[in-house]
Amino acid sequence: MSHVWTEYPELHFLCKKIESLLSRKDVDLYLCLDGCAIKGRRLLGEKYKQGRRQEGSYNVYKGLASFVHLLNNSRIHVCYNNEYESDELIYTLSRTLEGRKKIISGDKDIFQALAKDVIIDNGKELVITEESYKIDYADKFFELNPDRLPIFRAIVGDASDTLKPPVSRFPKKLAAKIAAEVDYNGEVPSIDQLKSISKDYSTSEVKQIHKLIDAYESFSINFDIMKLNVIQDDINKYYDHSEVELSDFLKSKIERLNSLWLLG
Repeated sequence: MSHVWTEYPELHFLCKKIESLLSRKDVDLYLCLDGCAIKGRRLLGEKYKQGRRQEGSYNVYKGLASFVHLLNNSRIHVCYNNEYESDELIYTLSRTLEGRKKIISGDKDIFQALAKDVIIDNGKELVITEESYKIDYADKFFELNPDRLPIFRAIVGDASDTLKPPVSRFPKKLAAKIAAEVDYNGEVPSIDQLKSISKDYSTSEVKQIHKLIDAYESFSINFDIMKLNVIQDDINKYYDHSEVELSDFLKSKIERLNSLWLLG
């Protein structure tokens, strides 16, 4: 059986992907890794994302520290801080690095990073820009601008992150309507802001908004977890997880990556 499928297959795939990306002379790569003390877990405890990973997916995490520590290429920058998730690191880089940026991620939270100089590759042969987002995701997110997604998802919840909706069975169209119309400055919409927009809504919609206001604490927590912000802390800390022994075959692939700095 192939080495790729018997030892950390995700790392073999990562080597292949990185080598492909570094084939361009004008590209630097930023590898963003999840921390453990992330805000979702601080706010919701261990139930945050509980059960999300299947048993087999721990494979990559067991070998990741060894993979990272064997990398030695000035064009590959490892970004890590124990307090933050990878999507927060990616968002920070999207707003602080100069030039055109391509994000490779299937996480829909990262849509918040879309900008004129930022595109997203979802890993499924679909490249998303500010303009194509409006077409490809118009139905799913009701044509909301990406920066409004944290409001929408805070209201409807997100099963993948174990975030329950503050109000059970809250209509998604109404959630999108609220997210689009609320006076939004990047912070969690206040109770007064929610009350102010309800003046122009139907009686049934107003009842739903009042239910949301009654569950405001849960809505606020969901928003804080969903909203991506520019990190002010150091995101280049040492990745201090336990290392394991890798095969010579995988080590040779990593050495191949290390040699690609000569193309830069």
